[in-house]
Amino acid sequence: MAGMTTGQTKLANEQHTKQTAKKAAGMIDNTTAQAADSPQFDPMQSQQYTENRIKLTDIITTTNMQEPIEERFVAKRVVKLLYLIFITFLGGVLFGLLHRLHFGGILVIGFLDVLFAVLFIVFLESDRLHRGDKPDTTEDYQRICLYYTAGMVVMLGASFLPAYTVPVIAISFLLAAGLNREQALVIALFLNAQLAIANQMTAQVLSCYLLMTLLGVILTSMYEKKENRKYVEMMMLAVSVAIPILFSYLESGVPTWKLLLCVFLSGAVGMLSMHFLYDGLHRRLIWSDEISLDTIVDPSYHLVKEIKKYSQADYNHAIRVSRIAAHCAATVKADVKLSAVAGFYYRLGTFGGEPIVENGVKIAQNNCFPHTIITILSEYNGIQYPISSIESAIVHMTDTVVTKFELLDRTTLSSTWNRDMVIYQTLNDNSSSGIYDSSGLTMNQFLKIREYLAKEEELL
Repeated sequence: MAGMTTGQTKLANEQHTKQTAKKAAGMIDNTTAQAADSPQFDPMQSQQYTENRIKLTDIITTTNMQEPIEERFVAKRVVKLLYLIFITFLGGVLFGLLHRLHFGGILVIGFLDVLFAVLFIVFLESDRLHRGDKPDTTEDYQRICLYYTAGMVVMLGASFLPAYTVPVIAISFLLAAGLNREQALVIALFLNAQLAIANQMTAQVLSCYLLMTLLGVILTSMYEKKENRKYVEMMMLAVSVAIPILFSYLESGVPTWKLLLCVFLSGAVGMLSMHFLYDGLHRRLIWSDEISLDTIVDPSYHLVKEIKKYSQADYNHAIRVSRIAAHCAATVKADVKLSAVAGFYYRLGTFGGEPIVENGVKIAQNNCFPHTIITILSEYNGIQYPISSIESAIVHMTDTVVTKFELLDRTTLSSTWNRDMVIYQTLNDNSSSGIYDSSGLTMNQFLKIREYLAKEEELL
Protein backbone atom coordinates (compact mmCIF):
# COMPACT_ATOMS: atom_id res chain seq x y z
CA MET A 1 0.00 0.00 0.00
CA ALA A 2 1.37 3.35 -1.07
CA GLY A 3 2.67 5.68 1.62
CA MET A 4 2.07 3.28 4.54
CA THR A 5 3.40 3.99 7.99
CA THR A 6 3.69 1.60 10.87
CA GLY A 7 1.76 3.66 13.41
CA GLN A 8 -1.86 3.18 14.34
CA THR A 9 -3.91 6.22 15.40
CA LYS A 10 -7.12 6.39 17.37
CA LEU A 11 -10.40 6.99 15.57
CA ALA A 12 -11.49 10.59 15.96
CA ASN A 13 -15.02 11.92 16.11
CA GLU A 14 -16.46 8.41 15.96
CA GLN A 15 -20.00 9.56 16.70
CA HIS A 16 -20.03 12.01 13.81
CA THR A 17 -18.52 9.40 11.51
CA LYS A 18 -21.28 6.90 12.23
CA GLN A 19 -23.99 9.50 11.64
CA THR A 20 -22.48 10.45 8.28
CA ALA A 21 -22.22 6.83 7.18
CA LYS A 22 -25.76 6.00 8.26
CA LYS A 23 -27.08 8.91 6.23
CA ALA A 24 -25.32 7.67 3.09
CA ALA A 25 -26.26 4.06 3.66
CA GLY A 26 -29.87 5.18 4.04
CA MET A 27 -30.07 5.78 0.29
CA ILE A 28 -31.62 2.32 0.15
CA ASP A 29 -35.02 2.26 1.80
CA ASN A 30 -34.63 2.13 5.58
CA THR A 31 -37.37 -0.44 5.83
CA THR A 32 -35.17 -2.90 3.97
CA ALA A 33 -32.39 -2.58 6.51
CA GLN A 34 -34.12 -5.16 8.67
CA ALA A 35 -33.38 -7.72 5.99
CA ALA A 36 -29.73 -7.48 6.87
CA ASP A 37 -30.50 -8.93 10.29
CA SER A 38 -32.48 -11.91 9.06
CA PRO A 39 -30.93 -15.40 9.51
CA GLN A 40 -28.58 -16.43 6.74
CA PHE A 41 -28.53 -19.83 5.10
CA ASP A 42 -25.92 -21.68 3.14
CA PRO A 43 -26.65 -21.08 -0.56
CA MET A 44 -24.81 -24.25 -1.53
CA GLN A 45 -27.36 -26.30 0.41
CA SER A 46 -30.55 -24.61 -0.83
CA GLN A 47 -32.22 -25.90 -3.99
CA GLN A 48 -34.77 -23.09 -3.84
CA TYR A 49 -31.98 -20.53 -3.73
CA THR A 50 -30.35 -22.07 -6.81
CA GLU A 51 -33.63 -21.94 -8.73
CA ASN A 52 -34.21 -18.31 -7.73
CA ARG A 53 -30.65 -17.43 -8.74
CA ILE A 54 -31.25 -18.83 -12.22
CA LYS A 55 -34.48 -16.85 -12.48
CA LEU A 56 -32.69 -13.66 -11.43
CA THR A 57 -30.03 -14.23 -14.07
CA ASP A 58 -32.74 -14.55 -16.69
CA ILE A 59 -34.40 -11.33 -15.52
CA ILE A 60 -31.21 -9.29 -15.45
CA THR A 61 -29.89 -10.50 -18.80
CA THR A 62 -33.08 -10.01 -20.78
CA THR A 63 -35.47 -7.29 -21.75
CA ASN A 64 -39.04 -8.26 -20.93
CA MET A 65 -37.58 -11.76 -20.47
CA GLN A 66 -37.09 -12.09 -24.23
CA GLU A 67 -34.15 -10.12 -25.69
CA PRO A 68 -30.52 -10.94 -24.76
CA ILE A 69 -28.56 -8.40 -22.76
CA GLU A 70 -26.39 -7.36 -25.71
CA GLU A 71 -29.52 -6.06 -27.47
CA ARG A 72 -31.04 -4.51 -24.41
CA PHE A 73 -31.96 -0.83 -24.54
CA VAL A 74 -33.17 0.96 -21.44
CA ALA A 75 -36.42 2.75 -22.30
CA LYS A 76 -35.20 6.15 -21.15
CA ARG A 77 -32.15 5.86 -23.36
CA VAL A 78 -34.25 4.94 -26.39
CA VAL A 79 -36.34 8.09 -25.93
CA LYS A 80 -33.20 10.22 -25.90
CA LEU A 81 -31.82 8.50 -28.98
CA LEU A 82 -35.06 9.20 -30.84
CA TYR A 83 -34.85 12.79 -29.64
CA LEU A 84 -31.39 13.10 -31.20
CA ILE A 85 -32.78 12.02 -34.56
CA PHE A 86 -35.72 14.42 -34.26
CA ILE A 87 -33.71 17.49 -33.21
CA THR A 88 -31.10 16.82 -35.91
CA PHE A 89 -33.76 16.65 -38.62
CA LEU A 90 -35.56 19.70 -37.23
CA GLY A 91 -32.32 21.68 -37.09
CA GLY A 92 -31.55 20.87 -40.71
CA VAL A 93 -35.02 21.92 -41.85
CA LEU A 94 -34.75 25.19 -39.92
CA PHE A 95 -31.33 25.91 -41.43
CA GLY A 96 -32.81 25.35 -44.88
CA LEU A 97 -35.94 27.42 -44.29
CA LEU A 98 -34.22 30.36 -42.61
CA HIS A 99 -31.58 30.55 -45.34
CA ARG A 100 -34.21 30.13 -48.03
CA LEU A 101 -32.97 26.97 -49.66
CA HIS A 102 -35.22 25.53 -52.33
CA PHE A 103 -37.41 22.56 -51.46
CA GLY A 104 -34.98 20.04 -52.93
CA GLY A 105 -32.14 21.55 -50.92
CA ILE A 106 -34.16 21.25 -47.71
CA LEU A 107 -34.89 17.59 -48.47
CA VAL A 108 -31.20 16.95 -49.09
CA ILE A 109 -30.07 18.60 -45.85
CA GLY A 110 -32.84 16.78 -43.95
CA PHE A 111 -31.74 13.41 -45.36
CA LEU A 112 -28.09 14.10 -44.57
CA ASP A 113 -29.01 15.14 -41.03
CA VAL A 114 -30.96 11.94 -40.38
CA LEU A 115 -28.06 9.92 -41.79
CA PHE A 116 -25.67 11.70 -39.43
CA ALA A 117 -28.02 11.18 -36.47
CA VAL A 118 -28.16 7.44 -37.10
CA LEU A 119 -24.38 7.18 -37.43
CA PHE A 120 -23.92 9.31 -34.30
CA ILE A 121 -26.21 6.96 -32.35
CA VAL A 122 -24.24 3.95 -33.61
CA PHE A 123 -21.07 5.72 -32.46
CA LEU A 124 -22.51 6.35 -28.98
CA GLU A 125 -23.82 2.82 -28.55
CA SER A 126 -20.65 1.23 -29.90
CA ASP A 127 -18.53 3.33 -27.58
CA ARG A 128 -20.79 2.41 -24.67
CA LEU A 129 -20.81 -1.34 -25.28
CA HIS A 130 -17.39 -2.05 -26.71
CA ARG A 131 -14.94 0.24 -24.94
CA GLY A 132 -11.63 -1.51 -25.14
CA ASP A 133 -9.03 -1.31 -22.40
CA LYS A 134 -11.08 -0.53 -19.33
CA PRO A 135 -14.85 -0.38 -18.85
CA ASP A 136 -16.49 3.01 -18.88
CA THR A 137 -19.99 4.18 -18.15
CA THR A 138 -22.81 4.69 -20.57
CA GLU A 139 -22.68 8.30 -21.59
CA ASP A 140 -25.26 10.47 -19.93
CA TYR A 141 -27.61 10.71 -22.90
CA GLN A 142 -29.68 13.43 -21.31
CA ARG A 143 -26.60 15.61 -21.03
CA ILE A 144 -25.66 14.84 -24.63
CA CYS A 145 -29.12 15.85 -25.80
CA LEU A 146 -28.91 19.10 -23.83
CA TYR A 147 -25.53 20.14 -25.20
CA TYR A 148 -26.39 18.99 -28.70
CA THR A 149 -29.57 21.06 -28.71
CA ALA A 150 -27.79 24.11 -27.27
CA GLY A 151 -25.05 23.84 -29.89
CA MET A 152 -27.64 23.56 -32.64
CA VAL A 153 -29.52 26.65 -31.43
CA VAL A 154 -26.34 28.74 -31.04
CA MET A 155 -25.05 27.72 -34.47
CA LEU A 156 -28.43 28.45 -36.03
CA GLY A 157 -28.40 31.98 -34.62
CA ALA A 158 -24.73 32.53 -35.50
CA SER A 159 -25.30 31.41 -39.09
CA PHE A 160 -26.54 34.92 -39.91
CA LEU A 161 -23.20 36.49 -38.98
CA PRO A 162 -20.82 37.53 -41.77
CA ALA A 163 -18.32 35.02 -43.11
CA TYR A 164 -15.34 34.28 -40.83
CA THR A 165 -17.08 35.74 -37.76
CA VAL A 166 -19.06 32.74 -36.45
CA PRO A 167 -17.55 31.87 -33.00
CA VAL A 168 -17.01 28.20 -33.85
CA ILE A 169 -13.93 27.99 -31.61
CA ALA A 170 -16.02 29.00 -28.60
CA ILE A 171 -18.80 26.57 -29.53
CA SER A 172 -16.43 23.60 -29.81
CA PHE A 173 -14.64 24.63 -26.60
CA LEU A 174 -17.86 24.76 -24.58
CA LEU A 175 -19.08 21.46 -26.03
CA ALA A 176 -15.80 19.81 -24.99
CA ALA A 177 -16.12 21.32 -21.50
CA GLY A 178 -19.38 19.48 -20.88
CA LEU A 179 -18.96 16.32 -22.97
CA ASN A 180 -16.03 14.04 -23.68
CA ARG A 181 -13.82 15.41 -26.42
CA GLU A 182 -14.69 12.79 -29.03
CA GLN A 183 -18.39 13.57 -28.75
CA ALA A 184 -17.73 17.32 -28.73
CA LEU A 185 -15.59 17.11 -31.86
CA VAL A 186 -18.13 14.98 -33.75
CA ILE A 187 -20.99 17.34 -32.88
CA ALA A 188 -18.98 20.49 -33.67
CA LEU A 189 -17.82 19.16 -37.04
CA PHE A 190 -21.38 18.25 -37.97
CA LEU A 191 -22.66 21.70 -37.02
CA ASN A 192 -19.96 23.22 -39.23
CA ALA A 193 -21.01 21.02 -42.13
CA GLN A 194 -24.64 22.01 -41.63
CA LEU A 195 -23.65 25.67 -41.55
CA ALA A 196 -21.60 25.28 -44.73
CA ILE A 197 -24.52 23.70 -46.64
CA ALA A 198 -27.04 26.30 -45.48
CA ASN A 199 -24.79 29.29 -46.20
CA GLN A 200 -23.21 27.76 -49.29
CA MET A 201 -19.87 28.97 -47.94
CA THR A 202 -16.58 28.88 -49.82
CA ALA A 203 -13.82 26.35 -49.23
CA GLN A 204 -11.69 29.00 -47.48
CA VAL A 205 -14.42 29.85 -44.96
CA LEU A 206 -15.17 26.19 -44.25
CA SER A 207 -11.46 25.40 -43.85
CA CYS A 208 -11.12 28.31 -41.43
CA TYR A 209 -14.06 27.07 -39.33
CA LEU A 210 -12.83 23.47 -39.28
CA LEU A 211 -9.36 24.54 -38.10
CA MET A 212 -10.85 26.73 -35.37
CA THR A 213 -13.13 23.88 -34.28
CA LEU A 214 -10.14 21.60 -33.78
CA LEU A 215 -8.31 24.31 -31.85
CA GLY A 216 -11.34 24.83 -29.60
CA VAL A 217 -11.32 21.19 -28.53
CA ILE A 218 -7.54 21.26 -27.99
CA LEU A 219 -7.77 24.39 -25.84
CA THR A 220 -10.22 22.60 -23.54
CA SER A 221 -7.56 20.14 -22.43
CA MET A 222 -5.12 23.00 -21.82
CA TYR A 223 -7.70 24.96 -19.82
CA GLU A 224 -8.15 22.27 -17.16
CA LYS A 225 -5.12 23.50 -15.22
CA LYS A 226 -6.01 26.77 -13.53
CA GLU A 227 -2.47 28.12 -13.76
CA ASN A 228 -2.71 27.94 -17.58
CA ARG A 229 -6.05 29.65 -17.94
CA LYS A 230 -5.04 33.26 -18.52
CA TYR A 231 -2.61 32.15 -21.23
CA VAL A 232 -5.25 29.96 -22.89
CA GLU A 233 -7.74 32.84 -22.83
CA MET A 234 -5.23 35.13 -24.54
CA MET A 235 -4.52 32.38 -27.05
CA MET A 236 -8.25 32.03 -27.72
CA LEU A 237 -8.53 35.75 -28.53
CA ALA A 238 -5.38 35.72 -30.68
CA VAL A 239 -6.31 32.75 -32.86
CA SER A 240 -9.92 33.94 -33.13
CA VAL A 241 -8.57 37.08 -34.82
CA ALA A 242 -5.51 35.80 -36.68
CA ILE A 243 -6.93 32.69 -38.38
CA PRO A 244 -10.01 34.34 -39.95
CA ILE A 245 -7.89 37.30 -41.14
CA LEU A 246 -5.35 34.99 -42.79
CA PHE A 247 -8.01 32.92 -44.57
CA SER A 248 -9.82 36.10 -45.62
CA TYR A 249 -6.59 37.37 -47.13
CA LEU A 250 -6.20 34.14 -49.10
CA GLU A 251 -9.70 34.50 -50.46
CA SER A 252 -10.10 38.19 -51.21
CA GLY A 253 -6.94 40.06 -50.38
CA VAL A 254 -6.48 42.71 -47.68
CA PRO A 255 -9.26 42.39 -45.05
CA THR A 256 -11.49 45.34 -44.21
CA TRP A 257 -11.63 47.16 -40.89
CA LYS A 258 -15.17 45.91 -40.48
CA LEU A 259 -13.96 42.32 -40.65
CA LEU A 260 -11.17 43.08 -38.16
CA LEU A 261 -13.67 44.53 -35.71
CA CYS A 262 -16.12 41.62 -36.15
CA VAL A 263 -13.57 38.88 -35.62
CA PHE A 264 -12.17 40.73 -32.59
CA LEU A 265 -15.65 40.89 -31.05
CA SER A 266 -16.21 37.21 -31.89
CA GLY A 267 -12.92 36.33 -30.18
CA ALA A 268 -13.81 38.45 -27.16
CA VAL A 269 -17.14 36.67 -26.82
CA GLY A 270 -15.35 33.34 -27.00
CA MET A 271 -12.81 34.39 -24.37
CA LEU A 272 -15.52 35.61 -21.97
CA SER A 273 -17.54 32.44 -22.52
CA MET A 274 -14.45 30.41 -21.71
CA HIS A 275 -13.80 32.38 -18.54
CA PHE A 276 -17.33 32.41 -17.11
CA LEU A 277 -18.92 29.19 -18.41
CA TYR A 278 -16.22 26.51 -18.31
CA ASP A 279 -16.36 25.72 -14.59
CA GLY A 280 -20.15 25.44 -14.55
CA LEU A 281 -20.23 23.17 -17.60
CA HIS A 282 -17.40 20.98 -16.39
CA ARG A 283 -18.92 20.73 -12.91
CA ARG A 284 -22.16 19.53 -14.49
CA LEU A 285 -20.17 16.76 -16.18
CA ILE A 286 -18.80 15.66 -12.80
CA TRP A 287 -22.15 15.90 -11.01
CA SER A 288 -23.87 13.71 -13.58
CA ASP A 289 -22.37 10.63 -11.89
CA GLU A 290 -23.74 11.61 -8.47
CA ILE A 291 -27.29 11.85 -9.83
CA SER A 292 -26.98 8.33 -11.21
CA LEU A 293 -25.76 7.01 -7.84
CA ASP A 294 -29.02 8.06 -6.21
CA THR A 295 -31.07 6.52 -8.99
CA ILE A 296 -29.54 3.04 -9.03
CA VAL A 297 -30.05 2.44 -5.31
CA ASP A 298 -33.58 3.78 -5.18
CA PRO A 299 -35.91 1.07 -3.77
CA SER A 300 -38.04 1.36 -6.92
CA TYR A 301 -35.09 0.71 -9.25
CA HIS A 302 -35.66 -2.52 -11.15
CA LEU A 303 -32.34 -4.19 -10.26
CA VAL A 304 -32.84 -3.49 -6.55
CA LYS A 305 -36.33 -4.99 -6.66
CA GLU A 306 -35.27 -8.03 -8.67
CA ILE A 307 -32.32 -8.82 -6.39
CA LYS A 308 -34.59 -8.63 -3.36
CA LYS A 309 -37.35 -10.67 -4.99
CA TYR A 310 -35.33 -13.54 -6.34
CA SER A 311 -32.45 -13.88 -3.86
CA GLN A 312 -33.09 -12.74 -0.32
CA ALA A 313 -29.66 -14.00 0.78
CA ASP A 314 -27.82 -11.95 -1.83
CA TYR A 315 -30.03 -8.96 -1.09
CA ASN A 316 -29.23 -9.24 2.63
CA HIS A 317 -25.54 -9.48 1.78
CA ALA A 318 -25.69 -6.44 -0.52
CA ILE A 319 -27.50 -4.35 2.10
CA ARG A 320 -24.98 -5.31 4.77
CA VAL A 321 -21.92 -4.61 2.60
CA SER A 322 -23.40 -1.29 1.47
CA ARG A 323 -24.10 -0.02 4.96
CA ILE A 324 -20.80 -1.17 6.49
CA ALA A 325 -18.75 0.12 3.53
CA ALA A 326 -20.39 3.51 3.97
CA HIS A 327 -19.38 3.56 7.64
CA CYS A 328 -15.81 2.57 6.75
CA ALA A 329 -15.59 5.28 4.07
CA ALA A 330 -16.75 7.92 6.51
CA THR A 331 -14.16 6.72 9.00
CA VAL A 332 -11.28 7.48 6.62
CA LYS A 333 -13.01 10.43 4.88
CA ALA A 334 -13.42 8.64 1.56
CA ASP A 335 -16.44 8.93 -0.77
CA VAL A 336 -19.27 7.60 1.39
CA LYS A 337 -21.98 7.49 -1.27
CA LEU A 338 -19.75 5.80 -3.85
CA SER A 339 -18.71 3.16 -1.31
CA ALA A 340 -22.32 2.49 -0.31
CA VAL A 341 -23.57 2.06 -3.88
CA ALA A 342 -20.57 0.04 -5.05
CA GLY A 343 -20.95 -2.16 -1.98
CA PHE A 344 -24.55 -2.92 -2.85
CA TYR A 345 -23.70 -3.99 -6.42
CA TYR A 346 -20.26 -5.49 -5.81
CA ARG A 347 -21.40 -9.05 -6.49
CA LEU A 348 -23.62 -8.13 -9.43
CA GLY A 349 -21.56 -10.23 -11.82
CA THR A 350 -22.24 -13.44 -9.87
CA PHE A 351 -25.82 -13.49 -11.17
CA GLY A 352 -24.63 -14.11 -14.72
CA GLY A 353 -22.22 -16.91 -13.88
CA GLU A 354 -18.71 -17.07 -15.32
CA PRO A 355 -16.94 -14.84 -16.20
CA ILE A 356 -18.07 -12.88 -13.15
CA VAL A 357 -16.20 -9.64 -13.79
CA GLU A 358 -17.29 -9.29 -17.42
CA ASN A 359 -20.91 -10.07 -16.56
CA GLY A 360 -21.02 -7.49 -13.77
CA VAL A 361 -19.53 -4.81 -16.00
CA LYS A 362 -21.89 -5.70 -18.86
CA ILE A 363 -25.00 -5.50 -16.67
CA ALA A 364 -23.84 -2.19 -15.21
CA GLN A 365 -23.07 -0.71 -18.64
CA ASN A 366 -26.45 -1.75 -20.01
CA ASN A 367 -28.15 -0.02 -17.10
CA CYS A 368 -26.25 3.26 -17.50
CA PHE A 369 -24.24 2.99 -14.26
CA PRO A 370 -21.71 5.81 -13.68
CA HIS A 371 -18.13 5.00 -14.60
CA THR A 372 -16.97 5.19 -10.97
CA ILE A 373 -19.21 2.23 -10.10
CA ILE A 374 -18.29 0.28 -13.22
CA THR A 375 -14.61 0.75 -12.46
CA ILE A 376 -15.04 -0.77 -9.00
CA LEU A 377 -17.09 -3.67 -10.43
CA SER A 378 -14.32 -4.28 -12.98
CA GLU A 379 -11.89 -4.58 -10.06
CA TYR A 380 -13.97 -7.23 -8.28
CA ASN A 381 -11.59 -9.19 -6.04
CA GLY A 382 -8.68 -7.93 -8.18
CA ILE A 383 -9.37 -10.72 -10.70
CA GLN A 384 -9.10 -8.74 -13.93
CA TYR A 385 -7.90 -5.28 -12.91
CA PRO A 386 -5.96 -4.19 -9.80
CA ILE A 387 -7.88 -2.30 -7.13
CA SER A 388 -7.18 1.32 -8.02
CA SER A 389 -9.01 3.50 -5.49
CA ILE A 390 -9.59 3.76 -1.75
CA GLU A 391 -13.32 3.22 -2.24
CA SER A 392 -12.69 0.04 -4.23
CA ALA A 393 -10.40 -1.21 -1.46
CA ILE A 394 -13.01 -0.40 1.19
CA VAL A 395 -15.71 -2.32 -0.67
CA HIS A 396 -13.41 -5.29 -1.16
CA MET A 397 -12.39 -5.35 2.51
CA THR A 398 -16.02 -5.12 3.63
CA ASP A 399 -17.27 -7.77 1.21
CA THR A 400 -14.47 -10.14 2.21
CA VAL A 401 -15.22 -9.84 5.92
CA VAL A 402 -19.01 -10.02 5.51
CA THR A 403 -18.68 -13.11 3.32
CA LYS A 404 -16.39 -14.78 5.86
CA PHE A 405 -18.86 -14.06 8.67
CA GLU A 406 -21.75 -15.47 6.64
CA LEU A 407 -19.88 -18.74 6.16
CA LEU A 408 -19.07 -19.20 9.85
CA ASP A 409 -21.58 -20.49 12.38
CA ARG A 410 -22.89 -18.26 15.15
CA THR A 411 -21.28 -20.37 17.84
CA THR A 412 -17.83 -19.59 16.48
CA LEU A 413 -18.67 -15.90 16.23
CA SER A 414 -20.20 -15.67 19.69
CA SER A 415 -16.76 -14.97 21.15
CA THR A 416 -15.39 -11.46 20.73
CA TRP A 417 -11.87 -12.90 20.54
CA ASN A 418 -12.89 -15.23 17.69
CA ARG A 419 -14.56 -12.41 15.78
CA ASP A 420 -11.52 -10.18 16.10
CA MET A 421 -9.21 -12.98 14.99
CA VAL A 422 -11.34 -13.65 11.89
CA ILE A 423 -11.33 -9.97 10.92
CA TYR A 424 -7.63 -9.40 11.64
CA GLN A 425 -6.47 -12.54 9.88
CA THR A 426 -8.70 -11.98 6.83
CA LEU A 427 -7.67 -8.38 6.30
CA ASN A 428 -4.01 -8.94 7.11
CA ASP A 429 -3.88 -11.78 4.57
CA ASN A 430 -5.44 -9.46 1.97
CA SER A 431 -2.95 -6.73 2.73
CA SER A 432 0.01 -9.12 2.61
CA SER A 433 -1.08 -10.32 -0.83
CA GLY A 434 -0.52 -6.82 -2.22
CA ILE A 435 -4.08 -6.48 -3.50
CA TYR A 436 -4.32 -2.90 -2.15
CA ASP A 437 -0.92 -1.71 -3.35
CA SER A 438 -2.36 0.36 -6.22
CA SER A 439 -5.37 1.68 -4.32
CA GLY A 440 -3.74 4.62 -2.55
CA LEU A 441 -4.90 3.22 0.80
CA THR A 442 -2.43 4.13 3.53
CA MET A 443 -1.55 1.95 6.48
CA ASN A 444 -3.23 4.43 8.80
CA GLN A 445 -6.47 4.15 6.82
CA PHE A 446 -6.20 0.38 6.67
CA LEU A 447 -5.82 0.17 10.45
CA LYS A 448 -8.76 2.51 11.01
CA ILE A 449 -11.00 0.41 8.79
CA ARG A 450 -9.85 -2.82 10.40
CA GLU A 451 -10.48 -1.39 13.86
CA TYR A 452 -13.90 -0.16 12.85
CA LEU A 453 -14.88 -3.55 11.41
CA ALA A 454 -13.81 -5.21 14.65
CA LYS A 455 -16.33 -3.02 16.48
CA GLU A 456 -19.11 -3.23 13.86
CA GLU A 457 -22.14 -4.93 15.37
CA GLU A 458 -23.91 -5.29 12.03
CA LEU A 459 -21.46 -8.01 11.00
CA LEU A 460 -23.23 -10.38 13.39
